[in-house]
Amino acid sequence: MRLQLEVLAKWLKDYSESYDERDGALEQAVKNSRVETMFKLGDYLEEILEMNPDQLEDNLK
Repeated sequence: MRLQLEVLAKWLKDYSESYDERDGALEQAVKNSRVETMFKLGDYLEEILEMNPDQLEDNLK
């Protein structure tokens, strides 16, 4: 299961959107926000995977 989560974290951090020259400012902002969110989720997942059991328990309190 851990390997699957590591792959998910990598995919999240590598996520990208295709940009079209016809995209307006709002569309570009939405796409940029989505990419940033995916990257941040990947970072969080990597951080959780690096925690030891005590740190995990402390974060559940």
